[in-house]
Amino acid sequence: MAKTPAKAADLAALRQRIRQLERCGGAGKAATTALPLLPQIDALWPEGGLPLGCLHEARSDGSLAGHAVLSAFAGSIGGRLGLVLWCARRSDAHGSHLYAPGLVQAGLPAARLLVVTAASDAALLAAMEEGLAHPFLGCVVGEIERLSLTASRRLQLAAEKSGVTAITLRPSPRAAEGGVAAASRWRITTHPSAPHAIPEAGKARWRLELLQARSGAVGDWIVEAPDAQGHLGFSARVDNGFAQARPEPRVFARRAG
Repeated sequence: MAKTPAKAADLAALRQRIRQLERCGGAGKAATTALPLLPQIDALWPEGGLPLGCLHEARSDGSLAGHAVLSAFAGSIGGRLGLVLWCARRSDAHGSHLYAPGLVQAGLPAARLLVVTAASDAALLAAMEEGLAHPFLGCVVGEIERLSLTASRRLQLAAEKSGVTAITLRPSPRAAEGGVAAASRWRITTHPSAPHAIPEAGKARWRLELLQARSGAVGDWIVEAPDAQGHLGFSARVDNGFAQARPEPRVFARRAG
């Protein structure tokens, strides 16, 4: 990936900012290999929770509400892991809808958030790779429209090497088509709020779908939006019993002749 002078300057500034944060101290990444989400979901993973030190992908329905849900999902995970590097597109027609106060409500304090803006997907991927090379970070989030299989493999390898968790947010359903090298792929959309005497005060809820996982598990749940500590919840009024594990495919060899 060729580096233009502007891109090289941006990466140099990013490296300098991370070095400053390292000198000032702060929360590092979690020492565990998995992050608990909810017991019913954690049971689907051999690690006992969402695997760390790898790449995860989350998509939505292309709406503004869907984009906000994706940001809250990534914020709830990143906020529990330590310092988060958030890579977003610059404010344009495809710009970021990052809303810091909303991330605080989802469990990501502003003090643990470092935001980098990029003019293109290529520059954004370069910033993500640079961030994943620093074990001091807990999580690297990237809002990206196009992600090739090769680019996703680079992110996955970088995450495995450093132990830093990577999350790509794909707000457009079309942008999320095609294969990527991710430990899990999610679709997250809004769901009607829980019943409440005051309709506007009902607890926000999401439909959380695990579309693909390296463990072979899939699932579909209605969950309550994360609290200020980044923890999801199940609604007592909703049946969340659907979850299954896909068996490994069996290969049969047939002898010729």
